Amino acid sequence: MAFVTLYRKYRPANFNDIVGQKYIIQTLRNAIKYDRIGHAYLFAGPRGTGKTSTAKVFARALNCQDDSSIEPCGECEPCQKIENGRSIDVVEIDAASNRGVDEIRELREKIKFYPGEGGYKVYIIDEVHMLTKEAFNALLKTLEEPPPSVVFVLATTEPFKVISTIHSRCQRFDFSLLSLSDIQQRLQFICEKEDVEYQKQALNIIADSSNGGLRDAISILDQAISYTGASIKVELLTSMLGKVEQSTLNDFITLLSKKETAQTLQILNDIMDKGKGVARFVTDLISHCRNLLLIKECGINSGLLDFTKETLQQMEKKAVDFSPQMLLEIIAVLTDVEQKIKYSNQPRLALEMAFIEITSQSQKNDSVYQQLLERVSRLEEGLKSDGQPAWQETENTDKKIKRTEKEKTNKIDTKRTEFKKANKKNNKETDREEAAEKTTVNNQGSQENLNLDLIKQQWAEFLSMVNNENIRAGAFLREGQPVQVKENTVFIAFSEKNRFHKKGAEDNKDLIARLCSKMFNSPCQISFFIKGEKKDESIQVKKKQEKKEVKGENELVKKVAEMFDGVIIKVDSNKINS
Repeated sequence: MAFVTLYRKYRPANFNDIVGQKYIIQTLRNAIKYDRIGHAYLFAGPRGTGKTSTAKVFARALNCQDDSSIEPCGECEPCQKIENGRSIDVVEIDAASNRGVDEIRELREKIKFYPGEGGYKVYIIDEVHMLTKEAFNALLKTLEEPPPSVVFVLATTEPFKVISTIHSRCQRFDFSLLSLSDIQQRLQFICEKEDVEYQKQALNIIADSSNGGLRDAISILDQAISYTGASIKVELLTSMLGKVEQSTLNDFITLLSKKETAQTLQILNDIMDKGKGVARFVTDLISHCRNLLLIKECGINSGLLDFTKETLQQMEKKAVDFSPQMLLEIIAVLTDVEQKIKYSNQPRLALEMAFIEITSQSQKNDSVYQQLLERVSRLEEGLKSDGQPAWQETENTDKKIKRTEKEKTNKIDTKRTEFKKANKKNNKETDREEAAEKTTVNNQGSQENLNLDLIKQQWAEFLSMVNNENIRAGAFLREGQPVQVKENTVFIAFSEKNRFHKKGAEDNKDLIARLCSKMFNSPCQISFFIKGEKKDESIQVKKKQEKKEVKGENELVKKVAEMFDGVIIKVDSNKINS
């Protein structure tokens, strides 16, 4: 007897043999049970998920002569002929090779005849999306109103290529990829039937390599039986599939965690020298990191990973060496490089750059972590002996200053009220003279009292005032310190590393000067400079610019005076402003 491949030998013979797709099977069973057979069905889904097999089982169930069950008996003549491909009532058409309008016209002529052996004529059109537009249009009318005993089953892996008018005439069923557990159970069933020894972990590798397609998984199993001699073991299967050994993955991921860039690239070179593919290695490494992450977050008893107990325990020990954040970073980088190598002429270079990025990023994160530790240490050293931090001490001082100033203000307001009551009967002229005299005295006293000690004493309160007015200006000014007061000009010094804050304070110079005048009850000017530079340098530059401007203005005024025989009169702008 000729050899038959396993996926053909173990093709489902009834609904119970179909793996997965539970809701689809239940719907087809009920359609037969309640005699609600549709005239057209569209089976859509990835390859190897059971579309054609389900169509054949459905056709067999429709024509089975055993009425005692919905399942096809497999023993009657129609079932036997359909299974052997000799039935004239079940016609399979490959749309990839019969895609023209002539083939569809021939089909339209044949469906007029009644079934010869069973109750239904079933037309299974595989890869229906390959039909031409003309062929689709020729099929439309027949598909909409076929004879009562005709059923169409259209199968496709690309349903979006099927025109909408065909969609609207069919009942659509979407076949999904199979789960790993479903594939493993089917592989175990086949191994037991074929009397093949196997390791459960090996079947898990086959199921994982099939990407959810049962036909692909059975084909890999068939190849593995031939390669290993009916004894499927992990080591041999890994070698056959070109996968990287588990121990190598563990060593590799450990070196990544230790930022050993040179040794990491050396292991990569050894793997490539053994003929392993770059894409396969990246896929295996992503899967390994994902397994470690699930074990670290959910434990080995979560049921999310289908490995032996010994394997899970080994992976649990390895997962202790990694943080979830690091595993997530590695998976993110590898997922990105997995897409790049598909279109790269140098996939190995892209992979090497990815590993260097991972180790460099880890070193950078460690450097930032060390800097944060140093900052925390400095803050701890800055604590007071009683445990009170410096910022809290400053805050308490500010509160005391505000409370003292508030008490002084209340006393002054009380005295002013008493003074107004005592002199309420004085005439307006006397009041104006006294008020003018009082203002002059106050201004003189304020100017005399404007000194560096006073400003330093109330500097915290002044910063709070600026911060309430403009938080950005307050943040810039907080990095400076008053160092001198000269002719109502307050000089504020910034360190060399705070040039940016000096620039920000200068942009808010008018605001700061106005608040300073208000705070100390005296007209103030502000000058900013960097420690180590001359304080008067900016003032001298400003005076030079003013002299140039005045010189230019004087020449212009002289020319105008000569033109009109005029006389130049000097005016003191300060007196005008006063």
